[in-house]
Amino acid sequence: MASLSLFFVFYPGPSRTIQGMDEVEAKYSIADQAEVRESLQAAGAEYLGKALQTDQFYDTPQGDLGQAGCGLRIRRLKILDIPAGLEADSQAMLTFKGPVQANVDVKIRREVETKIDSAEAMAEIIQASAGFERICTIQKRRESYSLGSCRVELDELPLLGFFVEIEGPQADIEQTRKLLGIAGTHVGGSYLGLLREQCRKMDTDATSITFERFP
Repeated sequence: MASLSLFFVFYPGPSRTIQGMDEVEAKYSIADQAEVRESLQAAGAEYLGKALQTDQFYDTPQGDLGQAGCGLRIRRLKILDIPAGLEADSQAMLTFKGPVQANVDVKIRREVETKIDSAEAMAEIIQASAGFERICTIQKRRESYSLGSCRVELDELPLLGFFVEIEGPQADIEQTRKLLGIAGTHVGGSYLGLLREQCRKMDTDATSITFERFP
């Protein structure tokens, strides 16, 4: 873990500020996005756009980050749709997530992230100087909304299907869930963990879980 700490101390990002905060979110598995989308529109949510996210995850050869409940990723964005008047931001992002705090209703974990000018260069830095290796690449299509103090994401993933993710103050997450008529319990696992487990059940390679491979 020492190499990871040094990595974040000495890499401030080119003319960027590293931002750290506790991420508070809950996600729910759904059969279809149409009803939730209609509920968002009825509630006056602001549509922010849709993107294809490609996430590359890194760990030590021994799996130190995963064993500690942490995650390190580079995210690339391909904008699929953007409302008129909003500026598309497709810049790549480097993100570190800490261990999940004990909570049955939402997921709370430390998140530190910074925008990066070159995903390729950052990947090389991570692997060459910090001792990490790429362990998995996953994709999802994400449709984003702003509703009150919360951000609501409609996600579609290969192999897993559809999810709703709500991020914001803990008390507001539950209110938003009820407002949107979302049933079921919070899914505590990460998308990476869920996808790798699904690949294990299918007895298939889990290093690349994309829409091209699993349409």
